[in-house]
Amino acid sequence: MDKSDITIRKTICDSFYKTELKATLDSLKVERLIITGWATDFCVDTTIRASVSHGYKVIVPSNCHSVGDRPHLKAEQVIEHHNWVWDNLIVPEGKVQVLPMESMYT
Repeated sequence: MDKSDITIRKTICDSFYKTELKATLDSLKVERLIITGWATDFCVDTTIRASVSHGYKVIVPSNCHSVGDRPHLKAEQVIEHHNWVWDNLIVPEGKVQVLPMESMYT
């Protein structure tokens, strides 16, 4: 971690809830977020939806979020389902882009 890195701690699934994330992003004039992480069906999903609600354009690398098996679904099924949901999410402008990480560099 570099000393110029910004760390924002959260206490629930929504990275915006009672944190300085929105103020920090606004001060940096951020318009687009690339969201990755652990707990596809909890933290990643909640933060994607909150980001859209806050007016950010969102990109989700389809192979850069993860989860363990759930009692009723294997991890791969959870990931596949959420990639589909985000790709079809109704958003105010445009759409959530769900792309393999490799395609973001071509």
